[in-house]
Amino acid sequence: MLLATMVAVAPLADPAHAALDRLIGCWEAPGEVMGKQVRTRVRAAWRLGGRYLLLESHGLDPADPYDAAIVLGDHDKTRVSGWWMDSFGAGYSAAGQGAVADGTIAVDYAYPDALYANRLAPDGKGWRWTIVERKPDGSEKPFASYRLTPGACGDVKFAF
Repeated sequence: MLLATMVAVAPLADPAHAALDRLIGCWEAPGEVMGKQVRTRVRAAWRLGGRYLLLESHGLDPADPYDAAIVLGDHDKTRVSGWWMDSFGAGYSAAGQGAVADGTIAVDYAYPDALYANRLAPDGKGWRWTIVERKPDGSEKPFASYRLTPGACGDVKFAF
């Protein structure tokens, strides 16, 4: 019985796992991508026995469709690994590395032309998700930002 209790609470003692766990559910996620206003819905759920979090993003504008699936996992209380896949195809997918500090999930995805620094920071009952593009020459600029607030998934058809 004691072992079962220890196993059940172990993930909660892990700050990275706890931060990822706080993302579970459906979120309204309006924001801006490359200067353009977007409407997005996000859903997060544990997969493979709580070892990976699948974060799905679905654009709500049928004239400008976009879907992304981000798989995140913690492997030592602070470090996080991720894989970004989206509707642009496999050539635009990337592995990410990062960490969790003070509840903020920070994962950087390296692409050939730039590094994309993703930050998911707790913000009230929701999250502030920012993505900064960092070029090899040291320049950087905002790429995207979203404000996630609790919502319902409704009849949204997520890709995964």
